Amino acid sequence: MTSKLDYDFLSPTKPDAPHLLFIHGAGGDKNQWIEQKNFFQKHGWGVINLSLPSHGSSPPSESISLDKYVEVVNELMVDQEFENVCLIGHSMGGAIALKYVIQYQNSIVNKLILIGTGAKLKIAPAFFDAIETDYSYFLELLEKFAYHNSTSLQIKSVNEKILRKNGAEIFIQDFKVCDIFDIRSELNKITTKTLIIVGQDDQMTPVRYSTFLHDNLINSQLVIIPETGHYVFQEKPLDVNQQIYDFLSK
Repeated sequence: MTSKLDYDFLSPTKPDAPHLLFIHGAGGDKNQWIEQKNFFQKHGWGVINLSLPSHGSSPPSESISLDKYVEVVNELMVDQEFENVCLIGHSMGGAIALKYVIQYQNSIVNKLILIGTGAKLKIAPAFFDAIETDYSYFLELLEKFAYHNSTSLQIKSVNEKILRKNGAEIFIQDFKVCDIFDIRSELNKITTKTLIIVGQDDQMTPVRYSTFLHDNLINSQLVIIPETGHYVFQEKPLDVNQQIYDFLSK
């Protein structure tokens, strides 16, 4: 599977530089991380932008589940013999990263960055209804909830093209993954050094989700980015990239 996955791998050009493995959220793909890819490439760090199975140009998967996504991430790192890895996950990608560090207590991943996610990701039934009834309407609805009101149309348009290309069925399957995700009772198993980033006006995964993570992860720090929503890493990439850089440079 991993040999056919759609992912970019930029090798680090500096000694002892970290490998940053970016995991997108529901309905997304690797192209949502373009600002992070460009920024960290310039700093000589390793960058892996991954499109999960059935997303982007990755081959379809017969089954979609959190365990399947975690397995794919692990296989990719093992097959490519990555070292000094920081998993960076947005929304559902954060759920995958959290589940990974619980399931695989190893030295490959030594840092964790969670963006706009939570220990539980319950999805409102209205979102499922909207996707199944009219996907275009759902994307309009998502735009109202997912961004700060100052976010540019260009950023929204880039995301809409990605979400529309991957399609309604993939979004439904990903939302089902999110809907049953709940590791609140397992957070005490995580000792990995963690940076938690959230948009101050995120309505999809509100600040209280990130605060809960911060309060229950023994080795974490929390950063709230003002005037941003759920796609904080795209809305204010310079701020988010600097926070990641500072965290990993310590």
